[in-house]
Amino acid sequence: MSYHRRLATLLGADPAQATADDVRKLLNNPLAAEGQDLDHKLEPHANGTEGGGELAKDIAAFANSTGGVLVLGLQDDRKTSIPVHASPIQLTDGLRRRYSETLASRTAPILDVDIHFAKETHTLDGQVPLGFALVMVPPSPRSPHAVLGLTDLRDGCLRFPVRSGSRTRFMNPTEVETAFLDKQNRHAQRELRHDQLLDAIEEQKGFSPVRTSAPVPAKPDLTVTLVPHAPGAVPWDRSAFERYQRQLRTETTLLEEPHTTFDEVEPVADGFVARQDPGSPRQVIAVFADDGSAGVAYPLSSRADHGWYGDSSEVPGSPRPLMLSTGELTEVVVSALGLLGRHAVDRAGALGGCAIRITLTGPLPEGLEGVVSRAPGPVRLTSG
Repeated sequence: MSYHRRLATLLGADPAQATADDVRKLLNNPLAAEGQDLDHKLEPHANGTEGGGELAKDIAAFANSTGGVLVLGLQDDRKTSIPVHASPIQLTDGLRRRYSETLASRTAPILDVDIHFAKETHTLDGQVPLGFALVMVPPSPRSPHAVLGLTDLRDGCLRFPVRSGSRTRFMNPTEVETAFLDKQNRHAQRELRHDQLLDAIEEQKGFSPVRTSAPVPAKPDLTVTLVPHAPGAVPWDRSAFERYQRQLRTETTLLEEPHTTFDEVEPVADGFVARQDPGSPRQVIAVFADDGSAGVAYPLSSRADHGWYGDSSEVPGSPRPLMLSTGELTEVVVSALGLLGRHAVDRAGALGGCAIRITLTGPLPEGLEGVVSRAPGPVRLTSG
């Protein structure tokens, strides 16, 4: 991730996998001075209302800026901001819990961060491990984040911190207004990306060759699209594409049906498309974009199959409302999220939040009622 690229270079390792010895490489290194993306503290933030306000301010400032890493257990020189002294801290679940609970109660929208413990290698069994805590804060797509009450939760104060070089300051009213306008624009761009994925899937349906002599009946599609809040980048060359082909030809499109793999994987303008043979029971089509966004369309079962059923309370002679069974909906959505999430994380390297849209498209059965809407809240992408 770009927000901790400088620190990764200095550590010689991914910050999420760094050891205590890696962290000590920062000592007396002018390149490790505090800056826009890096801060050091000798010890964790204090307990209590005021300490919680400082914690929320430090983390929200990174999230409202370009992201960064807070290293706990290092003291820097006040004049140069270069780390000069290491003082390993106790690494406990209580520290993680306190930071998480403080951010939940003192930031809005609520911030969630990853805390990596770089443990000393010589810690004895039964002892509280010592080392350094790396609080990793990516730039937030939900910014601006406010701190609720700086010194008193009852003061009703909302302040929006931002990183300015090696220091933290608060946004002025004009900056806050601009930040909220930017947030609206980012949301609109994600909505546009969802629409583009839906259009790409519809376009691919027209290209899908029919290998069967019998006509294939049109079915409604449940289409799931995923757009990372922070776009990734898919490595793109011949060997990489061949690797993607091999992966997708063994990728199960439905969890409960182990033989439902993709038959074709082809490059397109900004990524690649995968589809099942038109003669297969599902004929799933998926598009995978270079930025980590992706979409997949699952043709649903007709009413004659198990997937659709009538309302038991229907009035004789009236139009029969049809509904999608919970079992089929769950199977399709869970399968789709796994397929799309692996592309975003494993191929594009996208981490953080994402936006998901679930859409019912195509020819609907007569009398079908109800709409499947987009997910109500952000979904977090994690590796592994």
